[in-house]
Amino acid sequence: MKLKLFSVIVLALVLSACGNKQNESQPAAVKVDVPKLYQNFCISCHGNQLQGGQGPNIQKVGERLDEAEIIKRIQKGGGGMPPFQVTMKEEELKALASWLAGLK
Repeated sequence: MKLKLFSVIVLALVLSACGNKQNESQPAAVKVDVPKLYQNFCISCHGNQLQGGQGPNIQKVGERLDEAEIIKRIQKGGGGMPPFQVTMKEEELKALASWLAGLK
């Protein structure tokens, strides 16, 4: 069931990126692969289905924390979580936090 939830989330992210054409006069948006970010930075503590392990379950983290709070937690760490302030680029941090804030 949890694997299906994670698969649905990944599919929704992929589909939401389809069909977005940008005006050529505007700079191209930086594309961030959120599932890959999660895999690279989060999965070892929060699990492959966000179920937790060494870190807490974050399947519904958006019910407890808003995007700004999630950004702060990722940047500064806390409660056993290491800080990732220098590890992630700003656009990666914002994309990951936005995705996590949407998990409700």
